[in-house]
Amino acid sequence: MSGGSSDCARVTRSESATTSHPPHDRARIRTTRQLAPASRQQAIAAPPELGYWTWLLDGEVVGLGHLQPARDLPAELIETGWCVRPDLWRQGLATEAIRSLLDYALSDLRLPAVWALVDSENAPSIRFAHRLGFLSVGERPLDEGTAQVFVRPADSPL
Repeated sequence: MSGGSSDCARVTRSESATTSHPPHDRARIRTTRQLAPASRQQAIAAPPELGYWTWLLDGEVVGLGHLQPARDLPAELIETGWCVRPDLWRQGLATEAIRSLLDYALSDLRLPAVWALVDSENAPSIRFAHRLGFLSVGERPLDEGTAQVFVRPADSPL
């Protein structure tokens, strides 16, 4: 779910084109959808309503998020992930951005649930997932360690 800060920096510096964004009326940040490179889009075989979003504050990239078919869970599940620049942590930006993405996924797209994997050693992201209404439903191997598996059902309040 939440990659390392170097992953976030690498992706947020990309020059990808942008298109539509999930609605969020009271946003301090603007959310734009990134068009993934063709090879990446084909690799995840994502429907057009899924993909990557870049979060901007005063025209500056502050983070990114995604909705995509799960890679490390059964493919019919839709997973989310996010990262925010470390110098902007603890300002509510990630909460605002991810809530708008969850609202888009669960209300607009009418997904029954959104899934997330969080590195088991990433205590801040685990706490964040709980605050967003994600429920921990287990663990699974991931890369060199383990990940907490979370689900955010559509019937949980945002």
